[in-house]
Amino acid sequence: MRTFFEDLLSMLSNWEPVAEDFGEGSHELNSPIENEAERIVPTGGMNNCGGICVIRPHVKENCLLQIESDCCEEHSPQIRACVRGRGYRKTYLNPERLHYPMRRIGKRGSGKFERISWEEATDLVAESIERTQKLYGPESRFLLYGTGVCGIMNPGQMMTRLLSLTGGFLDAYNSYSSACVTSISEYVYGNATGGHSAACQLDTKLMILWSSNPAETIFGPERNYYLSQLKKKGVSIIVIDPRLSQTGASYADEWFALRPSTDAALADAMAYVIFEEGLQDQKFMDKYCIGFDEDHMPEGVPKEESYRSYLSGQKDGIAKTPEWAEEITGIEAERIRKLAREYATTKPACIDAGFGAQRHGNGEQSARAMMMLSCLTGNVGISGGSSCGNTSRIMEHTAMKNYLDPVQNPYPGRIPTFLWTKAVEKGTDMDPVKDGLKEVQKLRSNIKLLFSMASDVLINQHSNVNDTLRILGDDSKCEMIICSDVFMTPSARHSDLVLPATSFLEGENIIGSWAGTNYYLRHNKVIRPIFGCRFEWDWMKEVAEKLGVYESFTAGRSELSDWLKENYNFIRSKEPELPDYETFCKEGGWQYKKQIKCVAYEKEISDPENHPFPTPSGKIEIFSQRLYDMNRPGVPAIPGYVPCPEGPEDPMRRVYPLQLIGWHTRRRTHSIHDNNEWQDEVEKPGVWIHPEDAGERGIKNGDLVEIFNDRGRVRIPAVVTGRIRQGVVSMAQGAWYTPDKNGVDTRGCINVLTSTAYPTPLCNGNPQHTNLVEIESCVTHVIPGFMEH
Repeated sequence: MRTFFEDLLSMLSNWEPVAEDFGEGSHELNSPIENEAERIVPTGGMNNCGGICVIRPHVKENCLLQIESDCCEEHSPQIRACVRGRGYRKTYLNPERLHYPMRRIGKRGSGKFERISWEEATDLVAESIERTQKLYGPESRFLLYGTGVCGIMNPGQMMTRLLSLTGGFLDAYNSYSSACVTSISEYVYGNATGGHSAACQLDTKLMILWSSNPAETIFGPERNYYLSQLKKKGVSIIVIDPRLSQTGASYADEWFALRPSTDAALADAMAYVIFEEGLQDQKFMDKYCIGFDEDHMPEGVPKEESYRSYLSGQKDGIAKTPEWAEEITGIEAERIRKLAREYATTKPACIDAGFGAQRHGNGEQSARAMMMLSCLTGNVGISGGSSCGNTSRIMEHTAMKNYLDPVQNPYPGRIPTFLWTKAVEKGTDMDPVKDGLKEVQKLRSNIKLLFSMASDVLINQHSNVNDTLRILGDDSKCEMIICSDVFMTPSARHSDLVLPATSFLEGENIIGSWAGTNYYLRHNKVIRPIFGCRFEWDWMKEVAEKLGVYESFTAGRSELSDWLKENYNFIRSKEPELPDYETFCKEGGWQYKKQIKCVAYEKEISDPENHPFPTPSGKIEIFSQRLYDMNRPGVPAIPGYVPCPEGPEDPMRRVYPLQLIGWHTRRRTHSIHDNNEWQDEVEKPGVWIHPEDAGERGIKNGDLVEIFNDRGRVRIPAVVTGRIRQGVVSMAQGAWYTPDKNGVDTRGCINVLTSTAYPTPLCNGNPQHTNLVEIESCVTHVIPGFMEH
């Protein structure tokens, strides 16, 4: 097998550099530095990975020799890299990196491009910005959701600054990750800051990991360490998930394999048992909650609208018993009773609510149901408990972000981030009620100009790939797509202008820890930029100059290092424990000596008179008057199970009987690392299927199979395993869309099969785990050496 260096030398021998291709910094082509001694350049993970880990590359003569991670004995816990972080060298020092700017010359998506200079490229960007503003107005310009670079100076933030200075743009709200839990938290607690810091989990006496998989997602590098400490202390760890993840296999004492999208039904039955057996924390509910029973309802609302009435079936005649839930969830009634009793009688008890359950078509109700269990048992506002809110919002220290010279977007309109394809095709038809359009009543234009900055959402990470291809294939709809990335990703391939970006190894930045916990990392430049790659700040300055907004765009700070230093010193003024900037850079970051335990809603619980909940009632609203008045189908005023399209009760199961869910694999961060062949040794592409389902279809482990529905087909090997619930199949999200000549994906891109037709009913959130499919065998032979489970 050829090595990276052999591939690189081969390419360089056939490559004639053109000076104008590289613009500013052209002398920084990745050439060796003679006689340089080996040194360690501290840096850290930069993309949307929960690890945000310490990376310590060994460098000599501008060559990255190896990567080690956190070895500081004073760090507690250490900020160690997982297999993804340790594979950065193979991921980014890769001959498949983009080399120079390219302009599309064939049909969109054909992969036919021509090389152009950076001068031509920045001209095209400037012309596109100016043209769409003049012809269609600011709502025609849109920046796609992207998290490939998460430092304080990131391409998305820079582009929004540029667009704001040139007339504005159509903005988005929500995220692909946590739209539902963030949205519904506002109606329950009054805000979305509902997560404890991870260190609080050390105080729990019962841990329920509900659709939470920190061993693979690395949702904070300390999480696995804390789980191991709980395990050593003998704390019971329960996993609720249709799939037995690495977390479950490593830590769980018990696994509840429920049917996807039925989380609220399980929570309802647990609440029923808690009420019926008098296990609720009545004093807590009397003092802090409204709407849980008939005696605590808002004035003017019928008593039978209470949560307790719903559970007992006063209105619909159906008591939400464990037997009722067994039919829906597939979990045995007695196991549900035992779980409810154990949870209600152990305090503090923590439901660690992962984001997977709320990425269903009924995601708001799933998230809300878990919140209610925390309220019923008085586990809100205490260390070791949880509120089941958005864990990524709690901040132990000042957030690490760009605080300098913000620019207001002059155009107020915003859409849910998941509905961008609708805004391309039918934007002028979108309205505030049905589509969540905010701050304006109507869009005057569809999206005509798309920017994809460090993002793979254009094709790979958005639902229903084939429908997206249909929409974008007509370039009279979206007239220009501009992409900046490090590789020819599926999204870059379907762009009109592709710009080669630097990796984090080739630049400087600063990033805060996951969930704003107790450390910051400084990204030092490890090697010089390779080929003709440039960080977005450098070429955006040139575009700003061509558009006449250079001074406003740079705000007197033309160098990226100026922005980084001034931001750091601003944060240091609020966090005096931080070292001076030079020391921060030399050490590659800073970890606080003391772990601070931040407990969501601690003030509201300990001092409700002076710190009421920021809801209309000042209390936790189990019954929401606002939702009641809204009368929105699918989002009732109280928690409760609501079936959703393509769920287990959908009649479509007669045609597509299997529920398909995704997961965040340990080998990728979303789609990052998918082209790193080292990661194939960690986990090969495959669809998990239960032995009973496989047997019914004549499928054996390693057989090549096709997973399909009306939206598309995917052909990958089968992983026959008892670690998935019968009736459910699962594929890891993030695999690069790789179609054959017939349009069948051959890499395992789950979004070929997901849908845009059913955004969640309240916030138009992402329902990418709610899909029905069928599977059929393609061949009878077993792929040699395929993984066993």
